[in-house]
Amino acid sequence: MTEKHDWEAELLCAISNLVCVLNQGRITYINPAGITMLSAKDADAVLGHELADFVHADYADLLALGIEAFAEEEAGIPLKLRPINASPIDVQMRVRELKDRADGDYMVECRDISNYIRASEDARRREQRLGGVLATVGDAIITIDQKGIMQTVNPAAERMFGYAKNEMIAQNVKLLMPDQYADHHDQYLDHHVKSGESRLIGRSRELEGQHKDGTRFPIELSVTELREGTQRLFTGVVRDITERRKAQEKIEHLAHHDPLTGLPNRNLFTERMERAIYRAKRSGKPLGLMFVDLDKFKPINDQLGHEAGDTVLKTVAERMAHCVRTSDTVARIGGDEFVAILENLDHWESAAVVAQKIIRALTQPIDVSTNKTAQVGASIGIAIFPGDGNTLDDLSRAADVAMYAVKEAGRNNFKFFNQLNSAA
Repeated sequence: MTEKHDWEAELLCAISNLVCVLNQGRITYINPAGITMLSAKDADAVLGHELADFVHADYADLLALGIEAFAEEEAGIPLKLRPINASPIDVQMRVRELKDRADGDYMVECRDISNYIRASEDARRREQRLGGVLATVGDAIITIDQKGIMQTVNPAAERMFGYAKNEMIAQNVKLLMPDQYADHHDQYLDHHVKSGESRLIGRSRELEGQHKDGTRFPIELSVTELREGTQRLFTGVVRDITERRKAQEKIEHLAHHDPLTGLPNRNLFTERMERAIYRAKRSGKPLGLMFVDLDKFKPINDQLGHEAGDTVLKTVAERMAHCVRTSDTVARIGGDEFVAILENLDHWESAAVVAQKIIRALTQPIDVSTNKTAQVGASIGIAIFPGDGNTLDDLSRAADVAMYAVKEAGRNNFKFFNQLNSAA
């Protein structure tokens, strides 16, 4: 066992990437390369800190969602580390759960890709200056003449668009485009040939391609102009970016949604509430903000376990979503804290109807296992724009005060902030 441990330790010391072990989000081990990458004097300057302490502010909120959210990303995710008193470093972070260790242990590996990014940017600029084509077998390479007729296509183009080579050669390249691009392509190409003006030559753009079966998919297109004697040819390098878009959407979803319930998180709630206030100012219709705090939730976690607690939270999210209109927003902003944004109310008292629906729905028993049920209540505080405030902060404070007034009065009920003031 000792020999194996020594061998593993030597291996980690030899790795040039940052490797660290996290327990409950805090660093419990870091290899020498990691100490160097973070510009730390020694391991003591890093151990015990959260990994988020060394992540650039642009990515800190994303990491705060929980390191476990990234454990399923096989290829890792790009982000920036913030070393101690040094410039940020671009890295590719990969996360693995250490299943043979204590719960909450994860191994994080960060590979410095700063040079790769700089090289990629230099290569892109070179390709644009020299008008070269990307020599990647996965990219479709299509050459057309000045009338848009396809002259050559590579095998990747056949796979990408679903046509055989003989179905594309001598056909207009519009065959591969959705109507919104095809309708203007000939005119655009003719204008470039006559005037030399172009918004596409020598740069990349994200557009849509169309498969033979009619399916549309996102592409990145780079075009270069070539001359063969008096003939002008245009070579397009087409990259299918479907997977890239999916990855971007997944990361963006994680950044704006609660990973357990799928509801908008605090960040997205803030954005939607600010937009809702703007729309309410223009429409003149009341806007309601509800703070919903679950009653008797802690005993469920303590007595039935966190898995049962998670089941309750997911069920609460589903039930609340069914109690509001699709144009409204339900978000989870804390452990057992939810909010609801109610727009375009006919009257401010209409929010009471929604609050009653939520209370009725949430007080129904929840199945948490085969033979066990749980039951919660809801203390709801309601603030109304513009009477209770003109800003998100003012409305949030008002709803919070009303919610705590419900708790003090016995829980599992709702109160309007404006009625508290009237009573006073």
